[in-house]
Amino acid sequence: MKKVIIAVVVIASIGLVAWKLSDNKKQMAETAKLAEKVSDYIPVELGTVTSKKLESHVTNIGTFEAYTDLTMLAETEGLVLKIYHKKGDFVKKGELLAEVENELLQAEVTATKANYEKLKTDFNRFTKLAEKDAVTERQLEDINVATANAEAQYKSAKKRLEDTYIRATATGTINEDYIQEGSNISRKGKLYDIVDVSQLKLNVKVTGSHVLSIHEGDEVKVTSDIYPSKAFTAKVTAIAAKADNSLKYDIELLMKNSDENPLKAGMFGKAHFEFTNAGEGLYISREALAGSIKEPQVFIVQDGKAKLIDIAIGDILDNEIQVVAGLKEGDEVVVNGQINLKDGTKVKTLNANDDTNLSASK
Repeated sequence: MKKVIIAVVVIASIGLVAWKLSDNKKQMAETAKLAEKVSDYIPVELGTVTSKKLESHVTNIGTFEAYTDLTMLAETEGLVLKIYHKKGDFVKKGELLAEVENELLQAEVTATKANYEKLKTDFNRFTKLAEKDAVTERQLEDINVATANAEAQYKSAKKRLEDTYIRATATGTINEDYIQEGSNISRKGKLYDIVDVSQLKLNVKVTGSHVLSIHEGDEVKVTSDIYPSKAFTAKVTAIAAKADNSLKYDIELLMKNSDENPLKAGMFGKAHFEFTNAGEGLYISREALAGSIKEPQVFIVQDGKAKLIDIAIGDILDNEIQVVAGLKEGDEVVVNGQINLKDGTKVKTLNANDDTNLSASK
């Protein structure tokens, strides 16, 4: 009897499990059908192409750079005998900064000079003898080659001797020194960092709609938060011929550093550009960009479907992009939900204040 009861229980359990699995399968099928209905379209939010006047006053931020900022490298090697200038000193180009041992080089210069002078005298003598056919052409040629080699050896030794006297290669302040008396230096080792801030460079970036209005030699007002009430005057010294990856152009400004209100390299500066012929442009939200900056594309909605189109862009602002081709004022573009879109996808347009959650579509 027990065996019969156990068998009945097992069969009932199996039947219950089978029924539950069948019910779950039906629910999953219904859910799938519902999902298919829900995913018939993708909700998107649209933005409008607007026209607005380009700014006539543009302020761009950059970092002041020293007019000269270089690292001097050793052209010689040996023991440093004497240091004449140290960190913080102002030096002029050509001024003696340090001296390296050169006793052997002095002797070499003396010897090579004497040999060169002797061969030069011999060459002059052989030249006169050759005019009287007293020496062969081969002898004259040999003495000429020997004289040239002696001159090269003398000049080489003289140059190596001059390199032991370390001189400033530019005018400026020694910002850092890397040698001291009694230390040994090696060729191409660091000696000094020289920085000249008597003039300062300021590099800023401008957009394509403004770069053509800027010319070399133009005067530009420059300010710094260090001196809020003070304005400086800089001149445009260079304009980039090619835009960077953000489609902006580098502008280099040069200004004289003020003795009364001195600035340092590394400080922030603002360049204030004034444009008299500011036109108008078409702009869309940066969120609308579906392609890259180099290959810009946007989605528009046509007959309830997403359509991917190519556009040409100009200025790139903080939150907006200028459109120069591909759209017109009043056109609407997808600004939200386009990450899941493909050309031809069915869409449903929503207002920005709709309660629909677009986080999954972004």
